[in-house]
Amino acid sequence: MKSTTYFKSPAFWALAVFVLILTVFGYKNHFNNPFHFDDAHTIVSNQYIRDIKNIPLFFKDATTVSTLPANQTYRPGITTLNAIDCWLSGKGEPVPFYYHRSIFLSFLLLGVVLFFFAKKLFDLARPDALNPYAALLVSGLFLVHTANAETINYIIARSDSFSTLMLLLAMVVFMYWPKLRKFQVYLIPAVVGIMVKEPAVMIAPLLFLFIYLFEKDSSLADFFYAKGVKKFGETLLIVTPLLLVIVFLLWLIKAMIPPSFTPGNTSQWHYILTQPFVIVHYVNNFFLPFNLSADTDWKLITNPFDDRVIIGVLFIIGLISLAWVSANKREWRPVAFGILWFLLALLPTSVVPLSEVLNDHRPFFPYIGLCVAVVWNIVLLYRKYEAKWFSASVAKYALVVLLMGILVAHSFGVRQRTQVWSSGETLWYDVTIKSPGNGRGLMNYGNALMAKGDYPGAIDYFNKAKEQWPYYSYIYTNLGVVYGATNKVAEAETNFKYSLQLNSTNPETFYFYGLFLRQQKRYDEAKIQAQKGLALSPEHVGLNSFLNDLNSNPLYVAAGNERLKLIEQKAQNEPTPENYLNLSLEYYNLQRYEDCIKASYKAIELKPGYELAYNNICSAYNAMQKWDEAIAAGEQGLKLNPNYQLLKNNLAVSKAGKAKSGK
Repeated sequence: MKSTTYFKSPAFWALAVFVLILTVFGYKNHFNNPFHFDDAHTIVSNQYIRDIKNIPLFFKDATTVSTLPANQTYRPGITTLNAIDCWLSGKGEPVPFYYHRSIFLSFLLLGVVLFFFAKKLFDLARPDALNPYAALLVSGLFLVHTANAETINYIIARSDSFSTLMLLLAMVVFMYWPKLRKFQVYLIPAVVGIMVKEPAVMIAPLLFLFIYLFEKDSSLADFFYAKGVKKFGETLLIVTPLLLVIVFLLWLIKAMIPPSFTPGNTSQWHYILTQPFVIVHYVNNFFLPFNLSADTDWKLITNPFDDRVIIGVLFIIGLISLAWVSANKREWRPVAFGILWFLLALLPTSVVPLSEVLNDHRPFFPYIGLCVAVVWNIVLLYRKYEAKWFSASVAKYALVVLLMGILVAHSFGVRQRTQVWSSGETLWYDVTIKSPGNGRGLMNYGNALMAKGDYPGAIDYFNKAKEQWPYYSYIYTNLGVVYGATNKVAEAETNFKYSLQLNSTNPETFYFYGLFLRQQKRYDEAKIQAQKGLALSPEHVGLNSFLNDLNSNPLYVAAGNERLKLIEQKAQNEPTPENYLNLSLEYYNLQRYEDCIKASYKAIELKPGYELAYNNICSAYNAMQKWDEAIAAGEQGLKLNPNYQLLKNNLAVSKAGKAKSGK
């Protein structure tokens, strides 16, 4: 069959339409699924994405990616996509429909690009009239695969789907237009993919493998011979521009990540020990996706002789051995390439310790390799036993029906997972069933119950979560919220304070604690919490709205003015450092920053070495954007108390502000 003859085949188009119908059928109810999990701090609360004019800032400032300082890594591409969809909504705020629409359209485009990618591999391995249909089967299997619904339904996981699209597009440009290689055109989508999510850097070893196995016609074993070493060197020379670009981008990403970013905080050795069995889990989900969970409860394996480690290592050795043997014959190389694609694509999340041991949306990019390997294996086995097993038409049709049945089953699986993702209640209930040891899942299901007014149920699940994860600050924040809603004031405040004790860098806790304090008519204290939260996350939508309300509502302003008179009087009548410190805080709350600084220095006169006063001075200068003065005050305070976390946070704001201003 000529390269484009299949475009005229009714059978080909019938199969293509069949795949499209199954994909649309699987996802047709997902477009209004809500934001979940990390969508909250990257999209919902993120003021930056609400103005498309901020796009240039995304490439200069990594803090724009999230309202949580600990999650602020450098991914300007994903923030740009989020801002564009917010703008497309025309509402000035994120609307899930527009995000799902964009993600789904790019997913369909990924399916098209995957078709051409797989067909080129198959044609290079063995020209065959079945190749277009096999490539379409690869694309169809990937598009309707049940496990991939975890990525497509989870909005912020567009970082996985879009970076995969860009990586694959770079590969296809390289494959189909060799004359453009001297202009390095394929680097453009590759760079875009890496700016969306870092694992796209794996295009380098994947492209190297493609050239070495297919264009240089070498097996893995050839590397041990002079001819193979020569081809290795030639291949390395071809991908050198890509490697240089990747080295530069990795340097840039590392340089742009702010000090607030907190990686997985787990033992790298234990994390790596756990990953071989995680890979077994991912392969199992590829063939039997019946136990998918939005948030698993897997824990680190600490014993290198654990059965799971041994099983996982042997399994990986088996996969590598299969790839090694398959690479010996050209016609079997797509199987080898697919297996190695799967393993290499998992490498970044297997060696860099992340907060979760595994996520069922992580293998989205790696599953491309398994789709290629499995489908090509079916094609070769069919050709090998065609005369013996499939000579009768009934056997051929039976195989076709079986393959179509698998696609249909996956489409129904996607539909079922879409239903699970349709609300916070259904999603997190599913997590409590699939991953009962996950404290975050139990807590989030409690949040869903609290949202519909089931406070006793929410408290029950928050306590279950606390049993699993006793030091997870979010649980205590949510306990504070639910106790506040049920007028258990003492219990609420205790939990809010303990949450801050566990984690004083989470702006969400300051936000909800502030709301609670306002409910108790403690307006000045509520304002302090809002300001502390904004010191950590200046573009947090909720905190900005909350503080604006406190500063503009006549009721709160009147209460603040009355309180100021009392505090000024007390400082004059009883001139203690503590009273002047309280006065400086009150001035700060009223945005009288110069007066705040004067009162703070008065406190220092009365009590030299008063680090709390230096913190107030630093905060006031930050508010006035006088970065040098803020840094000087912050550094002086930390000399007095190096462990003062709030001052560390304020000093970080000062330094970040100075870096942005370029002064």
